[in-house]
Amino acid sequence: MRILIADDEPELLELLKLSLQNEDWIIDTVGNVQDAKVYLDAYTYQIFLVDRTFHGKDCVQELITYGKHKNPSMGILVLSALGSIDEKVQGLEFGADDYLEKPFDIKELRARLIALSRRYVPKVKIFEELEIDLNAKKIKKSGNEVLLSGNEQKLFFYLLERESIVSRNEIMDAIYDNPENITSNAIDELVGRIRRKLHPGIIKTIKTRGYLIAI
Repeated sequence: MRILIADDEPELLELLKLSLQNEDWIIDTVGNVQDAKVYLDAYTYQIFLVDRTFHGKDCVQELITYGKHKNPSMGILVLSALGSIDEKVQGLEFGADDYLEKPFDIKELRARLIALSRRYVPKVKIFEELEIDLNAKKIKKSGNEVLLSGNEQKLFFYLLERESIVSRNEIMDAIYDNPENITSNAIDELVGRIRRKLHPGIIKTIKTRGYLIAI
């Protein structure tokens, strides 16, 4: 499991990294909002542990929104000295999944992280240099997000979720509102564009039968 911790207290970041990191957990730490966004862009995190304030400014709503946009399946825990009922409720209303007040017990924090990890089990497939997040429907190639058109995305994830040979007619019925107005060549063209953007071998052509993604 990979966890990102964002806090403007260097000593706390070091303590959390030493206390939480183990053979199963990879811990990344950042000390400001911009670095947090850079890491959220670069990696797929299962949990984002974030402070409310950075150098006196409340940035939690901005970071929660950014994080959930990048990875809707990521669990977010707010760790903050702002611990009134209203402040906790506000953090949860912003989109956080849990809220823990500082000072805290490391055992309780670990237990909450484990509970969050159970709720947000990522569905990620790896193929060569591709990292494919089935929940968020996002694809990264060598760490950089690849943008597919609407129909390219529909076709790719339809094939990926089926995990079986799918005919052109089935694909057309699945991704087009009016498939009767679409030629079968349109599917071939979509497949070609996806291969060029992602990897030549990501979609296999099964002669006379259709297409298959087997990862």
